[in-house]
Amino acid sequence: MDILAVACALVATALYCNTLQAGFVYDDRRAILTNPDLLASTPWYRLLENDFWGTPLTERGSHGSYRPLCVATFRLNHFLGGLEPWGYHLVNVALHAGCTVLVVRVARKVLPGRSNLAHAITGFLFAVHPIHSEAVAGIVGRADLLACFLTLTSFLTYSAHCNRARSPFPLLLALVSSTLATFAKETGISSLALCLLWELCRGEPSRKGNCGFTRGRSVGILTGGLALLALGRIRLAGIRPEFASADNPTARHPSRLTRGLTFLYLPAASARMLLCPSTLSFDWSMDAVPRITSPLDPRNLESACLYVALITAVCWAVRGLRRPCRREPTATPGATVALLQAYPRSASSRCPVCAGRRTGGCHTDGCRAANNNNNSPLGDCHCAKRPNYGGASADGGRRTAAATAVSLGFLVFPFLPASNLFFYVGFVIAERILYLPSVGACLAVGAAISGCYRMARRNGSRRRGSAVLLATAALIALMSAKTLMRNADWRDEESLYRSALHVNPPKAYGNLGSVLSEQGRVAEAEEAFVQALRYRPNMADVHYNLGILQQGRKNYEEAILSYQRAIHFRPSLAQAYVNLGAALISVGRGTEAAAVLRAGASLDGSGLKDKRAHEAARVQALLQLGALYADQGRLQRALSAYREALHALPDHYPPQSVYNLLGETLSRLQQYAEAERWFQASLASQPDHVPAHITYGKLLARNNKPLN
Repeated sequence: MDILAVACALVATALYCNTLQAGFVYDDRRAILTNPDLLASTPWYRLLENDFWGTPLTERGSHGSYRPLCVATFRLNHFLGGLEPWGYHLVNVALHAGCTVLVVRVARKVLPGRSNLAHAITGFLFAVHPIHSEAVAGIVGRADLLACFLTLTSFLTYSAHCNRARSPFPLLLALVSSTLATFAKETGISSLALCLLWELCRGEPSRKGNCGFTRGRSVGILTGGLALLALGRIRLAGIRPEFASADNPTARHPSRLTRGLTFLYLPAASARMLLCPSTLSFDWSMDAVPRITSPLDPRNLESACLYVALITAVCWAVRGLRRPCRREPTATPGATVALLQAYPRSASSRCPVCAGRRTGGCHTDGCRAANNNNNSPLGDCHCAKRPNYGGASADGGRRTAAATAVSLGFLVFPFLPASNLFFYVGFVIAERILYLPSVGACLAVGAAISGCYRMARRNGSRRRGSAVLLATAALIALMSAKTLMRNADWRDEESLYRSALHVNPPKAYGNLGSVLSEQGRVAEAEEAFVQALRYRPNMADVHYNLGILQQGRKNYEEAILSYQRAIHFRPSLAQAYVNLGAALISVGRGTEAAAVLRAGASLDGSGLKDKRAHEAARVQALLQLGALYADQGRLQRALSAYREALHALPDHYPPQSVYNLLGETLSRLQQYAEAERWFQASLASQPDHVPAHITYGKLLARNNKPLN
């Protein structure tokens, strides 16, 4: 048992125990509470046809996020515990603990040296890093947790394939894990790229393993698998999804200079959050990250520093990897025996190269003797106490270069799909997408601190070495405290939105107003909505929610103005037409209400993200229109509106209300036989539908019929 990995996992679990009491917040509502793919009535194959939010991939309004494995775990949670949030949070915490164990395993594989210090620092940093709070405490972050867990599994199984004479079974496991990681989240496709990078860093000559696999064949399989996953993902996603300009305002900015400078800066901002997670937010859309419009903006210096550092590290790693592996000289049998007598076998236990080979280090497999004589008394020993042929320092430099390259791979490869550098995405910065890249950051920091400690000890200063360890312990303690504080922000929606008021005021105030309104804190909610509109006056959702607030207080004229503004800024917001029509009816403006409701019922819902809500609003507009006509005594028009609503009725909309209104209108038109059929249909759809019982009872009493 790896005691260090278990200790890191326990720390990770302890830090996130307070999230088990949290509820559904932010995106959790749409991903779980209103996602039809979680219901037992939905066939399992629909998970392969719909996106993360339950919208068919073929529709224009689809988000394009294909994550059926993650949705399947949500569905299992729903099957076992319904909508109790703690079960969903428990799975997230367990996944984070599992990822922490695998990170320690990867550190042992990648980082050079026999000391556990670098491995411990890497594991504990990953366990306590505050950037992980969104992925672990927010239930929708499970996609990132699953993708990370399966990516690390793929990397470790492929390294086992390399170290076990090219056995095909670990290679198959690596391919399966990579495919599942891609089905968990799009960033999982980077797993095969990381395996390829590991293969290139090993520098092994082309030789056959026990099962006939060569390095070239393994690379070919990896490359083919990566190409198939990429092509399949592109084919499933279809056209690029549409997103609102507020989600990623830079993407639609007319200036190429502004787009280029801003998108070059966003990776630097993400890197700063990885290194110093002092400012965190649930959302970075709108103007949370101001656009860079001039080359003189000081933030360009951050971008330049990041790319210079990355390019320098890549060049240094490539130069180190190009050094030839140390090879054993061709020896005669007599010379071999002499060497064996001069350098006893026990010396290999003190040999750092041989020790690296026993721990599965990549560097030893590629440094076989040139003659590869399996009958040699020395076997595969690469003892450093043999005559020095000038390769010992080269091997150490190559191992360090390989560790640097793999750390950069973990940092960069998973981030590329979300970087906006190759194609635009529907967000500016998202903290949960940094979960997998943080593995590379923790590996690099762990190696750097361990190197500083070794240098301090090498110079004979125990005090400096102790200072390095003390500073590292303080860093881990500070990050743990920050994580606990951040987890408290994710406890409920009010805490979450208040925590982001200084980062993204319009989005945070708008969402906070909705929460306060649901709690009946009307005055506070109104103030929050007003504050949001001061920062961003064109927020249609905020105008709509403010209208609901005013309508509830019977301030109909103010509500009408709010609904009209919401429609002005978003003409496709069907629910605003419904509420505007109701407000107009309340002030006696029936003719205007009929026109507004008819316009709302005629809206096209193609290209909208939440098509289900749009379809439901269209039906409500027709029902409201029918009720208006019925109150005016225009029963034929009311009947026509109800029949139109019946024709537009989506599968997810409960039909009993429409059936009952049809029956009631037909009864008033004295078409009793047909009215009775609709009443019966309403009660068959929902036996406890009270309005249908009342209207059906009136019909039976009028016709002196007994109740069946």
